[in-house]
Amino acid sequence: MRKIIKIDVKSNFIINCTFDNSEDRIIDLEKILDKNDKYASKVFDDKIFRKVKIGSQGELFWEGIAEMKNLNNENIPCEYDICPDFVYQNSESFSTAQIP
Repeated sequence: MRKIIKIDVKSNFIINCTFDNSEDRIIDLEKILDKNDKYASKVFDDKIFRKVKIGSQGELFWEGIAEMKNLNNENIPCEYDICPDFVYQNSESFSTAQIP
């Protein structure tokens, strides 16, 4: 599994990702995320989008924009993440990408 080791957040919901094999790839979240999804839709708020981080497994994640239930059946905030393999497979090589 590839890991993302560096990101450069761009406008228009685009993130340049450097992977652990030194490959630079560009992911356009507008092309891969469902804007109608309960949690993914939050990523399309520019202030939230720009808070993306790299997780310990090399994934992209946003803190506290999703939720899950605890053992008391109470909703608690949790992170929303995107697997690095999914990012790799749904991104374009930096050298061939059309950047708006």
